Amino acid sequence: MKLLCAMSAATLLLVNFACKVEKTGEDTYKVQAPTAESKAAAEKAKQDAAAAGDAIKKDAKEVGQAVQKTAHDIGQTEAAQQIKEGAKKVGRGVKEGAGEAAQATGTALQKAGKKMKDASRPELTTTVKTETGTKTTTYQR
Repeated sequence: MKLLCAMSAATLLLVNFACKVEKTGEDTYKVQAPTAESKAAAEKAKQDAAAAGDAIKKDAKEVGQAVQKTAHDIGQTEAAQQIKEGAKKVGRGVKEGAGEAAQATGTALQKAGKKMKDASRPELTTTVKTETGTKTTTYQR
């Protein structure tokens, strides 16, 4: 019984088709060589399985083509075209908004940079001597 549990279902099926298995005792089996009849049955089962596989493959291909055509047809509907156009508009709006935000950020950075640059310059003092006296002016750069 342990031997039967260990065999896979496919192996067991082939063993039953190809040869005769007889239980002779607990955990003991007698296997007789395959007969011409069992060999023919195994070959027919193999051919039937191949034919079924081909039929499934053909049906799957047809289903795939039908799904692809349906998806294409849905894409051509007015609703799909409106969704597509709406998505384009949203994309343009996002780009435009991002551009405006970048410009505003650039302007703010320019102003901040100018303030920092001006704050880092020392004061400029000029002295002008005239006939009437000396005039000193200090400028903040």
